[in-house]
Amino acid sequence: MKKVALFFTFLLLGTSGAFVQSSKYDLNGDGNVNVTDVIELVGIILGNRHEAIDLGLPSGTKWASCNVGATTPEEYGGYYAWGETEVKEVYNDSTYKYYQNGDYVNIGTDISGTKYDVAHVKWGGNWYIPNYEDWWELYKNCTSEWTTFNGVKGDKFTSKINGNSIFIPAAGHRLNGDLNSVGSWGDYWYSTNDPKFSFYDACSYSFGSGNAIWGNEIPSKGHCVRPVFRD
Repeated sequence: MKKVALFFTFLLLGTSGAFVQSSKYDLNGDGNVNVTDVIELVGIILGNRHEAIDLGLPSGTKWASCNVGATTPEEYGGYYAWGETEVKEVYNDSTYKYYQNGDYVNIGTDISGTKYDVAHVKWGGNWYIPNYEDWWELYKNCTSEWTTFNGVKGDKFTSKINGNSIFIPAAGHRLNGDLNSVGSWGDYWYSTNDPKFSFYDACSYSFGSGNAIWGNEIPSKGHCVRPVFRD
């Protein structure tokens, strides 16, 4: 491990100077050449860089090949409470960063691109938590097939436009210290909430075998995140 850490240290020092000299090294598409692009380069070397899959969607939005915290399409990755950017052992109101004095803190009606957006915080650049319109666009412009990929159940979305596809695993969700509905449901946050609800105000897209649900959720639950890329 020490040798690996030393290698990456030298890689960081050795490439930073070159990176700042050319915009072609803007690997994460954020308009800047900095250390986040070195991290992207390390991911390429290790073979686990996340990809932006072009499904030919009308908006031009591309979908990530894997979840936040994962390196392959079938991995579940991390589970995050809505607006939080770190995983934890227990998911409930008492551990939720934005629950104070018996109520949820207003962190905005759309957290896309903010410090509360785990996809943007972890991956940088033009990666974001999808909003409602993103999920609806995916649903309307793709066929969904409940399938098994590398031993993991989930939905395969295949574009009606260009035939490209993504696989999203049925990762379930975390509540308290338990992992629920794995293999039968996929529960994924989107970036908006519904202010009409006082306690069930964070929104998610959930799917199972032949089912798709857009609904309000307790924001302190742990859901996975499948990012989108916008130019």
